[in-house]
Amino acid sequence: MHGLEHFMRLAACLVVAAGLGAVIKWPDAGRQYTEKVAQLRIEPAPLAGRACVRGESPLSGPFAPIDDILSVSPLGGVTAPGEPLPAPYVRLNTLQGATAFERRTTTALAPARADVVAIERHVARDAAGAPTGLTWSVHFAACQTVRFSYDDLDEISPDLLAKAGGLKAFVEIGGPDHLALTTQLRVRAGEVIGKADGFDIALENAAVPPAALDRPERYRPNTYNHATAINAPQTIIDAISPDVSRAQCPLDYLPEKIAGAWKAKLGDAFGFRKARGDNACRTALADIPGTAQGAWFTDASHNGLTRKVSAVALAPDVIDPARLIFALHGRLASLGADMVGLSPFLEDERAEAARDFLTFEARKGRINTPFDKVRPGESYCYEGLRVNFVGPRINGVILLALSEETGAPLMKIEARGDVLSCIDLAEPWSFTGAETTFYR
Repeated sequence: MHGLEHFMRLAACLVVAAGLGAVIKWPDAGRQYTEKVAQLRIEPAPLAGRACVRGESPLSGPFAPIDDILSVSPLGGVTAPGEPLPAPYVRLNTLQGATAFERRTTTALAPARADVVAIERHVARDAAGAPTGLTWSVHFAACQTVRFSYDDLDEISPDLLAKAGGLKAFVEIGGPDHLALTTQLRVRAGEVIGKADGFDIALENAAVPPAALDRPERYRPNTYNHATAINAPQTIIDAISPDVSRAQCPLDYLPEKIAGAWKAKLGDAFGFRKARGDNACRTALADIPGTAQGAWFTDASHNGLTRKVSAVALAPDVIDPARLIFALHGRLASLGADMVGLSPFLEDERAEAARDFLTFEARKGRINTPFDKVRPGESYCYEGLRVNFVGPRINGVILLALSEETGAPLMKIEARGDVLSCIDLAEPWSFTGAETTFYR
C-alpha cells in the first residue's frame, strides 16, 4: 500500500514539473488557454426572451437602501419641463446630505436578477455651451414583457462600465453629448449599479393595456428618430426608447415583504405631503377625450417628444387629486413676470416663477373647474392661482376654452392681469387676442 502511495506522489510531482516547464517555455500558454475557455463559454439566454413567471414578482429586492430615502414621488408627475408626458417614472428623493442644501448620496441597487440591455451617458450644458453635469441611464430586462430603467444616476458602477466595454464601446445618439450602447450583462439582486443623490425609476409592462391617451400616436414615434441621421444602430435606439403608454408603478412590482415600506414613502419631493388614496402611486395624467385633462402640444402634428415641440399638461396633483396643476412650462406668453406676487425688485425671481407650474383648488361650476369636466363650447375661468405649491400668488386669472375649429381638438388659454378674480370679468367671458393655442 505504501508503495502505491509512493508511485502516486511521484506521478503527481512529474505532472506538476511538466506544467512548470511548460509555463517557463510558453509563458502565455495559461492566459491563452483561459481566453479560449472564455470564448467557448455559453452565455445565458437573454431574459428578454423568457416568459415572466405568472404570480411571481419580477422584482425581488430594493432599488436602494431604504434608510437613505426621504420620499418617492408618484408616477405621472407633470411638473418637470421637458419630460415625456405622462412622466413614466417615479423619483427617489434622498434625505438631507452634509448640509441643508444637499441631498444624501445613495447607492442604486439592482432590484432583481435581470439583464442590463443598454446604458446611456448624458452631458448637460448651459446656454453658453459649458458642461454643467454628467448623468447615466441604465436599462434592464427582467423577463419577456417587463423592462425597467434607472435614470439620472450621477455615477455608474466602474465594474459594470468595464464589463460593457468601456466608453470606447459607446456610440453617439444625436450628438456627442448623448452616448449609448447595448449589452447583455446579467446582474443579481442587490448588485451595485451606480450612485446618485436621487434618481428616477421607470417600469413598463408590455402585457398590460396601454394608458388612455387621446392621441396615442403622439407618444409612439421613436424618441430618437433624429439619431438615424448619424447612423446610430436601430438596436440601440429600440433599447433606450420608452413605451410611455405602458408605464407602471415600479413599487407595485416589488415583493410583498418590502412593498409596504416603499409605498409608505410616497409623497412630495420634500417629504411634507403624503400621497393620498388607495392608488397612491397612480398615473395622474391620462388624456381624457373631449376634455382639457391631459397633455397638449405647441405643434399641431409633430410628436411632443421631438426637440422643437413642447408639451404642456393639465392634470390633478399626484399627491392630492383635489389640487389641480397648470404645467405650462413657460409656454403661455400672456403670463408675465409682472403678474407674480413678488416685489418688482426681485426681477429674476419673478421671471423664473412665471415659468413654473401653477396650482389651485378645484371647485364646481365654471370657476376652477376640474380639467376632466371642461367641455368644448364653454369658457372657464381659474383664480386663486399659486406658483407651484408654496410659491407666490398670481395677481390675475386664467381663461380657458376648448374648440374643434379645424376638426381637431384645440385649447386656448390666456392669462389676464387686469382682474384679480373671475367675477370681475365682464360676461360673456372672452379672449382679448393674446391667447395661446395648444393642440392635441
